[in-house]
Amino acid sequence: MPGFPWDPPHAMQPAAKQLMHFEGGNALSDFRAQALLPRLQAMQPRITGVRARHVHWVWADGAVDQAKLQGLLSYGDAYPGDAEGSALIVVMPRLGTVSPWASKATDIAHNCGLGAAVHRIERVTEYRLLLKTGLLGGVGKPLQAAELAACAALLHDRMTEHVAFERDAARHL
Repeated sequence: MPGFPWDPPHAMQPAAKQLMHFEGGNALSDFRAQALLPRLQAMQPRITGVRARHVHWVWADGAVDQAKLQGLLSYGDAYPGDAEGSALIVVMPRLGTVSPWASKATDIAHNCGLGAAVHRIERVTEYRLLLKTGLLGGVGKPLQAAELAACAALLHDRMTEHVAFERDAARHL
């Protein structure tokens, strides 16, 4: 409330905070995907493949150079793309924690001239489980919640990571 003695005479409004995401490169080598596939198929035989990509979530003030951020967060092999009808599993650091990757990435961003406008950069991994197609090549039957949970248990470390089944769940980091 204005008028209190501890209020500065011309209090400035804080800059608007924003949350952005940048799609990254492939997070799963062909070798690792082929090693993981039989374990996933043991959970659900309709799984025909697995893909993964990194997605970077950035918490920053309104005045941040998005082109510089995009350049900084573009690394590794290109992601082959999502397949229609695939099941999504998002693996992220446990909620309420800051991963060592985030600490280092945020420091690098500050050292690359992005300044204090960047508060945190966090990386999540989006896995896509490719499923057998339906009759005539259409989208097949989706995985049930219990099947997704069983597959997610293979893809994350429950001590340090959290799982979600939609991308926007990472906003809570």
